[in-house]
Amino acid sequence: MIKSLPDDLKDEPSAKLLGSIADRKVYNMVHLIYRAKNYEGNSKDYEFSRSSMETHWRAGYHDTVRTLRHPDDLKRPTNHEGVAVFDLEQDGRD
Repeated sequence: MIKSLPDDLKDEPSAKLLGSIADRKVYNMVHLIYRAKNYEGNSKDYEFSRSSMETHWRAGYHDTVRTLRHPDDLKRPTNHEGVAVFDLEQDGRD
């Protein structure tokens, strides 16, 4: 961290540049993983018909709505790493 530098180095241009990007950032990651339907088979990896894509988009929309039902789990992370992961499969069971 820039705060731990000796005072005479804190004013260096390189320290100021690093200080502007090294501030503590936090991230919330949300896992939205499409789960294939039994009827899709192997073609799901290369079949992009309008009907298939609408099914996938609809699944993504519904997963997003389910995720947003858990606002407490999506709060700003307070752990040391500054990262929180929300996995709909594990954390979003309704």
